[in-house]
Amino acid sequence: MIRFKLAVALLLGSTVACAQNEKKLQADFLKPTLEYRMNVNRHSMPRDDREQDSMIQWIISNGYGGMATNVNPNEYLKSDEELKVFNRFVHASKARGLDLWLYDERSYPSGMADTYVLDEHPEWEAEGLLFKDTTVNGGTAVDLPLLPGQPILVKAVPSVDGQLEYDRARSLLSSIRDGRIRWTAPDGTWTIAQISHAPLYTGFQAGTDRGGTTPRYPSLLMPEVTKRFIELTHRRYAQAFTEKLGTLFTSTFTDEPSSMALPFPNLGYGVYPWKENVSTEFMTRYSADLKDVLLPMMLDRGPEGEKLRYRYFRIIADFMSRNYFRQIREYCSTQKLKSGGHLLVEETMMAQVPLYGSIMACYREMDVPGIDVLTGMPSFTRRYLYSSRLASSAAELQGNSMVMCESCPISDYNFYDGKEAPTIEIKGSLNRQIVGGVTDFNNYLQLQHEDSNGRKAFNDYIARVEMMLAGGVRASRIAVYYPVETLWSKYRPLPSCLQSWDNVAGGAPEAQRLSQLFDRVSDCLYDNGWEFSYVDAAGIEQSKVENKSLAHGELRWDVLILPGVETITPQMLTRITEFARAGGCVILLEALPKNTPDAFPSEAVESAVAQMVGDKTLTPAVYYEPTFNARLLNYLLEGVLDRDIVLDSYAGVLHSHKRIGGRNVYFIVNDTNAPKTVKANFPGAKSLEGWNPQTGEVKPLENGAPLPFGPYDGMIIRQTK
Repeated sequence: MIRFKLAVALLLGSTVACAQNEKKLQADFLKPTLEYRMNVNRHSMPRDDREQDSMIQWIISNGYGGMATNVNPNEYLKSDEELKVFNRFVHASKARGLDLWLYDERSYPSGMADTYVLDEHPEWEAEGLLFKDTTVNGGTAVDLPLLPGQPILVKAVPSVDGQLEYDRARSLLSSIRDGRIRWTAPDGTWTIAQISHAPLYTGFQAGTDRGGTTPRYPSLLMPEVTKRFIELTHRRYAQAFTEKLGTLFTSTFTDEPSSMALPFPNLGYGVYPWKENVSTEFMTRYSADLKDVLLPMMLDRGPEGEKLRYRYFRIIADFMSRNYFRQIREYCSTQKLKSGGHLLVEETMMAQVPLYGSIMACYREMDVPGIDVLTGMPSFTRRYLYSSRLASSAAELQGNSMVMCESCPISDYNFYDGKEAPTIEIKGSLNRQIVGGVTDFNNYLQLQHEDSNGRKAFNDYIARVEMMLAGGVRASRIAVYYPVETLWSKYRPLPSCLQSWDNVAGGAPEAQRLSQLFDRVSDCLYDNGWEFSYVDAAGIEQSKVENKSLAHGELRWDVLILPGVETITPQMLTRITEFARAGGCVILLEALPKNTPDAFPSEAVESAVAQMVGDKTLTPAVYYEPTFNARLLNYLLEGVLDRDIVLDSYAGVLHSHKRIGGRNVYFIVNDTNAPKTVKANFPGAKSLEGWNPQTGEVKPLENGAPLPFGPYDGMIIRQTK
């Protein structure tokens, strides 16, 4: 009897506690706390105490939650007086409960410590390898301009029956006069190859005007650069406070650090990131002098060139992720501080390779990976669905959940007479980022079309959504592989340039095709209402096969899509084969794996993949589609997966599905500028609630009932049973 009474008491106590938690959750939903609200970016602050307090009050009165900030820029980090001003401002902000992020530069991109790093060590400037090839026939009087920088090689390579004969290449260094190559080609067909190394400044981000300054940029491939950057920046801030930085700031905000190896205009030559330590590492890892293999790495389209390019960018990915992002994360951990921020041109793999090697490797070394969005217009934000999902997926693979976005509407000004897009469009744009996985906003948005009440209402909406989606994991049953290793092998150094801030024009056609295939697969999944995650090589290698699913921590995938994948590790192949034989679905699009890091091609891989694809006993199946077709991919998915959410139409609707505290939570958005009614059915759900972030209202929801949406409205659906 005593045990029975105790059990009843515990049950009643648990029920009361749950009810109290629910009441608090609903109260917080109506009036969200500061931690879930958007932040503003403030890179300077008044020296006067009252003016500081007025700035803080403006942030609170307009519905924001805090700010990303830094010490005043004059005498940046050298003035003890300015650091005292900053100290007072930070403590006054925290006294009001504001959420603060520590911006780690005077301007951008991060890594310079204003100009201090290169002032001390100009030899640390970012450099690249420059490549240009020109094909001529016998008898041609060649007169070509020399590439910028210091020549590494200038050679003429004969071609016989379409094959380059590197062993018969002729040096043309003696034919250089007044900065030009002057040479008469003998009989036959010749490829004139130029390779030089040069600072990455004019024609690159470092050479653009950034707030009235154009400082040169250090090479983040060098570990000593980041070590000095931390000493000049993070440690200097730590000295200005008696507390650990993590008690004052949520995270750092690093801004567009990169290798700098993406030309903004078309310069007429290809570029790889490089510094002398890359050549040293190439010799250490592969027992080969990089200079001896530059010609085939540049020109060869076959297995030899692909293997060399893979090896080169493996080093770039390792150096960028470890030498910059890991060093910062490790120092931040000593301050009990998260490391965060966003990168440069995160939206396309064609930029990710030259700038980072692998953006997912870099994201994995951040506690709070992030993106930027340069418009408030939804019609221009499709590619940000990819970048936000990449950052979110990398965070979850690391066991984290926060993803930052810097919203900066500079692209809007030409469309709206120097102003941002209307607020309703900004709502649609931010909805997309939240669907992609963004949890925290640090904004240059000003909501210029609103008064204080309008800004507060907008901030209430975002805060309510973010509060309900905080924590948990994405309930995706589909994993899309990030095929960066295959892209490395195809990334021949041809001329390319930045296009529309979120894409890259030019480059090797085979590399572009793979990058575009990755985007098209993502589009297909978004367009047809499939929740999905991206996964990298480490993610597959670290996964286990459990009950026909590929399991990584709390993540569970029943379908693995490999878009254009040719190069995988043996560990990946083992896990994928195990997954398929346990009943998982593997979909291979436009290519079959055939290479390992050490063998291009690998007979063992080709044999194992052929056996797996040809095994008709596997159920559901291993599918190989030599030509991607979005309708066919959706048809395949419909055949192997039961949907968690069924809509009457997926056109103009986006949604996100998370598992939070054992509950299914959905965020459904009208992705159009017109009212829409959506019928949503949640198979197996016995009890649902609708949480309206426009109003803060919470109501029971009948499964399958029509849901009315205004333009760009969102709705949280929460399963209670």
